[in-house]
Amino acid sequence: MDRTEFLNAVKDILNHLSDPAYLENHNLINIFYRGEETSLSARMQALRTTIQKSIDILKPPDKTPSNAPEWRCYKILTYRYFLLKEWHVIEEDLGLSQRQVQRDLKKGLDALISILWDLYASQKPPAGQEGGSQNDEAETYDQELIKEELKNWEISYDLINLSQILEQALQLCKTLIKTELHDQVDMTEVDPNLSVMVDQVLTKQGLYKIFSMIGAGPEDLFVQLRTRNLNDFFYEISFTFNTIHLKTLEHWNIAQLFFTIQGLRHNIVEDEGKSTISVILPVKKQISCLVIDDVESVHRLIERMLGSYGIQVFGTDNYTTAGNLIQLVKPDFILLDILMPKMDGWQMIKNIKSDHETRDIPVIICSVLYEPELSRAVNAAAYIRKPINRLELIQTLQELDLIKTVN
Repeated sequence: MDRTEFLNAVKDILNHLSDPAYLENHNLINIFYRGEETSLSARMQALRTTIQKSIDILKPPDKTPSNAPEWRCYKILTYRYFLLKEWHVIEEDLGLSQRQVQRDLKKGLDALISILWDLYASQKPPAGQEGGSQNDEAETYDQELIKEELKNWEISYDLINLSQILEQALQLCKTLIKTELHDQVDMTEVDPNLSVMVDQVLTKQGLYKIFSMIGAGPEDLFVQLRTRNLNDFFYEISFTFNTIHLKTLEHWNIAQLFFTIQGLRHNIVEDEGKSTISVILPVKKQISCLVIDDVESVHRLIERMLGSYGIQVFGTDNYTTAGNLIQLVKPDFILLDILMPKMDGWQMIKNIKSDHETRDIPVIICSVLYEPELSRAVNAAAYIRKPINRLELIQTLQELDLIKTVN
């Protein structure tokens, strides 16, 4: 991991420190953990402790007056990421303008990332030592290339037959490694009629890499596939391997990239000499969402946040098109950016609420402005301040009874 990727990873994880589902598959979750216990809670606590201790380094000397500027970086980082205070509360507590808070936040983040980077660099094994082999370096390089390729991927969620895509991935694996694999793969416990809502290309690549674990392992390696119903909206597919082999796990490290970008929860458990990989898949569209925002990257971000919940996301960057889409699609809820060039978001929501055909559609306002009271006054269902936090968005949709989650 180079410094640029490390910087982005730290910024990302700071916004999800209280989200176990998100942290479970984050590439930083294992970096600062050196204990024997492998539970998610232990690794999460180690990560939080490391970040907290690094922030503590930014504390000024004890005799420094509490209102001195030297305290700002430390207080802003602590208030925001550990006490989970809203930006307007931090601004009020410190008596600072929004611009000054953001300026000091940037200073604090730069310092924090520098501290964490030095810690990370000190833990990396020197070249030539165990874990630094040429094969490991090549595998890591492959992961870096895939991550770069997937950054701007436009995910397309479609309802596809799982058995068919499994067969396609298995056939692709057989073609590339020139080996007959059916004797090593048991798919009798996979529901042949099960259809899942995923990106077909990404999912097939992920499944292909899982099947590639067979070709990379010993000759007696065998995998049992099973599908299991979790609720009306989600199924789990599991791959149980009869033995654990380090080389096969390298393929899993790449496979999970194709599931993570879709927001699909996945896990690997090792028990009694066996390895079981599980991936949770949405089986049907729950609802649809219309995102009205002039920033294209926000559309992709929301789609990645909500796609794994079976939510179909439509996007537009102007209110004229939005009005047409609302009439055409009849979305189950709307995410509305108030601040857009030459447009009045407040008028947009008034128009929606004044039309008897659309007034019952929940509108969630997403904005850099802190206007919760005005949002309520115009009958918005909820308010989320930008930058949008995945955990906050999911909790909001749950509170509005718009989505179901896996128990």
